[in-house]
Amino acid sequence: MKRAPPARGIAAAGAEALALLDPVRGALQSPIRAEIFGCMRFQQHGRSLGEAHAAQWQSRRADAFFPRIEENIRVLREAQHYIGVQAHTGHHVSPAGEWLLDNFYVVLAQVKEIHDGLPRRYYRDLPVLLDAHLAGLPRVYGVAWALVAHTDSAFDEELLVHFLLAYQETRELTLGELWALPTTLRVVLVENLRRLSERVAATKAAREAANLWCDTLDEPGSIDAQPVFDAMDRRGVTPAFALQVMHRLHADPRAGSPQGERNRELVRAALSRALPDPAATQLALQAEEAADNMSVGNAITSLRLLGDTEWRELIARTSVLMQRMQTSPVFTAERDDTQDGTLHAIERLARRSGRSELAVADALLSLMHAAPDPLMPDAAAQSESPSYWLRGAGGPALRRAIGLRPVELPGWSQLRPRLTLSVYLASLALGSASLTLALMLHVATPDAATAWLIVTALLALWPASEAVVAGVNRLISEWVPPRRLPRLALADGIPAEHRVLVVMPVMLVDVAGVRRLAAQLERHSLANRELHAQFALLTDHVDADTEHIEADAALLAEAMAAIDAIEARHPSGADVPRRFLLLHRERRFSETEQRWIGWERKRGKLEQLLALLAGADSSPSPFVDLGSRSQPAVQTRYVVTLDSDTQLPPNTLRELVGVAAHPLNQPRVDARGRRVVAGYGILQPRIVTPLPTARESTPFHWLFAGQCGIDPYSAASSELYQDVFDAGTFTGKGLLHVQAMHQVLAGRFVEGRILSHDLAEGAIARCAGVSDIALIESAPMHADAAAARVQRWARGDWQLLPLLLQRRRFELRAVDRWKMLDNLRRSLVAPASLLLVLLSLAGGPLAPWKALLLVAAAYGAGGLLGALAGLAPRRDSIALEYFYRHALADLGRAAGAPL
Repeated sequence: MKRAPPARGIAAAGAEALALLDPVRGALQSPIRAEIFGCMRFQQHGRSLGEAHAAQWQSRRADAFFPRIEENIRVLREAQHYIGVQAHTGHHVSPAGEWLLDNFYVVLAQVKEIHDGLPRRYYRDLPVLLDAHLAGLPRVYGVAWALVAHTDSAFDEELLVHFLLAYQETRELTLGELWALPTTLRVVLVENLRRLSERVAATKAAREAANLWCDTLDEPGSIDAQPVFDAMDRRGVTPAFALQVMHRLHADPRAGSPQGERNRELVRAALSRALPDPAATQLALQAEEAADNMSVGNAITSLRLLGDTEWRELIARTSVLMQRMQTSPVFTAERDDTQDGTLHAIERLARRSGRSELAVADALLSLMHAAPDPLMPDAAAQSESPSYWLRGAGGPALRRAIGLRPVELPGWSQLRPRLTLSVYLASLALGSASLTLALMLHVATPDAATAWLIVTALLALWPASEAVVAGVNRLISEWVPPRRLPRLALADGIPAEHRVLVVMPVMLVDVAGVRRLAAQLERHSLANRELHAQFALLTDHVDADTEHIEADAALLAEAMAAIDAIEARHPSGADVPRRFLLLHRERRFSETEQRWIGWERKRGKLEQLLALLAGADSSPSPFVDLGSRSQPAVQTRYVVTLDSDTQLPPNTLRELVGVAAHPLNQPRVDARGRRVVAGYGILQPRIVTPLPTARESTPFHWLFAGQCGIDPYSAASSELYQDVFDAGTFTGKGLLHVQAMHQVLAGRFVEGRILSHDLAEGAIARCAGVSDIALIESAPMHADAAAARVQRWARGDWQLLPLLLQRRRFELRAVDRWKMLDNLRRSLVAPASLLLVLLSLAGGPLAPWKALLLVAAAYGAGGLLGALAGLAPRRDSIALEYFYRHALADLGRAAGAPL
């Protein structure tokens, strides 16, 4: 509709006032306000509302309801701006206007919360009401509307709890509806604030327009008063406008000219029709303004309280589903995110089966509490965990219990990992061959000998494979969400039955080094203050030509003194095992090294420690008797092994034990005791690089270390083998399950043959990558240190070749064999790339620029893809200049790394 031209005088009110008074916008909507209920009356209303709220799931084809968020914000800004202009020019502002001016930032903050938590399909998965006047409205929207209306927008947590419990006595709310309630309450409160602020601003604009209109009554020319009152009536501001006009006429009753007197008579006639009872209208308007003042204050206060409320605790008190699941001890002990995963899985099953969430939960609890099948030992060990029935091997039984057909063909669970790996390897092989063939189609010397063409193609295949592997892995990581293992909360700390020993396998080199190691061990303890945790240096002397050398005794004495000193600073207390330990071994003669060394170096230390903790008969003990310093607590269940330069962030120890202690993650060894077949014997956290100091930072570190520090906004990152194949990769720093590791690894490897044991141990003991838990370890600052590390890794990788040739003896899975082969392939990429570049520069068949481009792709494809993906902001409310400056810096670093 076209805006009607304003009356003479009113046009001077300004664009903001005219926009607020435009009758095309329709009458002002009444605030969301009804009779105020107390607790008892609210409970009665909840029961009656539940009876009246018949609802059903919405059809996927139906248009989802979505509130008018953007329009409300626009009107709120318009009203706040107009009231602010009036206050700035010295006009009186009502208390409601002052609330809006002083607390508009609260409204904007909640609007951000609404935008973050309200996608376009937010209400699509929630039940909708069937009543004729509410048809299509989400049921939770009706619940929130009733709560706001009957509390005058005042948020009271206890009142809300009583109301929701009473409502669910007659109508169960789904968990999704309860989680939608905080955002829906924000939506309804903002809707109410829009109505209130628009009325406050429009009422003030009406008074301003009335004053300006009355100022023109004595000007030449006649006026038509009735259309002005009709326009105000269509906008719903007649009382304020008419009362202000009446006040002006009473304040200045005489006209300055005959025409002015006639104009005033016309106005009085129109005024008598619009304002038949001025006194009653005045009282009603004053009461309305007082109520609006209270409602605005309540709404803004409630928006602030909504942000401070612990909604998970509130929902736990009001959700019938959560209360039913709390009867499971395992569910109660689980961490919030694991509980949420269970509850969301129940929601999905309820939607698919057409049953209520409570019916699915009852079926789940019945299975959990039933006697385990003696033919299914895995189920016997895990049946009390909801995750076993929802995400584990018990899934088919639960689906049958609720009347769902099996979603998988018989034997599919065993076939799927093999098929997934086959597709993955086939894509890598096809991609590598295709890239190599594409490079060789147009060679620089077409008449080159066939032998040279074959040699060039074989050399190009290695960097081509590296580029394809990096690209495919990056694409999978972007596509597959990180996998989060279930875990226990351990809110009161690590319990005695899950006692843990943190060890640092190190060598005693010099006095300063011993003191640094002791200080690092103390830092681990201070960051993880757990009653049932011990911290130990697991030490050897340096390699020597004789069994003992002169410096041995002094270094061991220094180590004992350092351990005693930190134990004295942090005493354990009475009846509590010693907190800091020193587990030291003497040298043995190595036939392969022809020197006196600690038996099997790091692997031997850990194997002997696990045997000691597992209670294996080992007389004499492999560790030197140092009294209480060398006596770990009995029944220690886990060992966390860290390198000397690895940092253990605060509470990381509890998080690792929480994952390991969950029943679904407990390792289960096959009947022959050869390997872990279910659960996990090792947990491998993500390794991140610390932020370097200005003095430590080097260009090499900037290029190759990648992102440094822990990002608090990224709880987990993708670990491809864990997320896709359920097979994490052990890198030597993580949590070890004592009994499982000792059972499957004790005496398993040939002595003196295995240097890089981490990958093999992770394959046999079944490693899980927990990428949402991080350890911190520095990256090399210089190229020589990085080269030494790569050389050491490559040597260890090739030492695993006999394991591949004896795969049946070690019973390695196909994915584990591929990881070992992939490491061997990666170790050959650098020499093959160098030879390819030299051959092309010497006039070989392949053009030099193609060879250089291929090598650059091999070493930069993964990083470039990640940097390019990082150029897309994940949130709207972000400082774009700052974001793109750092995103482009990452892109430049990724492009510069392979050069």
